[in-house]
Amino acid sequence: MPREQTNAEAALTKLGQRVRAGWARQHPISERSLETVRSTVRQEWEQEQKVKHARTTTPKPPSKGKGKGQGFEPEI
Repeated sequence: MPREQTNAEAALTKLGQRVRAGWARQHPISERSLETVRSTVRQEWEQEQKVKHARTTTPKPPSKGKGKGQGFEPEI
């Protein structure tokens, strides 16, 4: 039984590869389409980098909690 399953899996894998190759031949991706995608991805990446940079350079305001080590020091 396991032998039949591996043969079937191999056949399906090979069929999938042939279908994808045939689709690629019939529907090639144009250079213009690729350039549009590259441009969009580049713009989004640059925006993410600006946000990350802004987070790391913006100083955090002091917290106002009264947990341990925060608040007023007792006078001695």
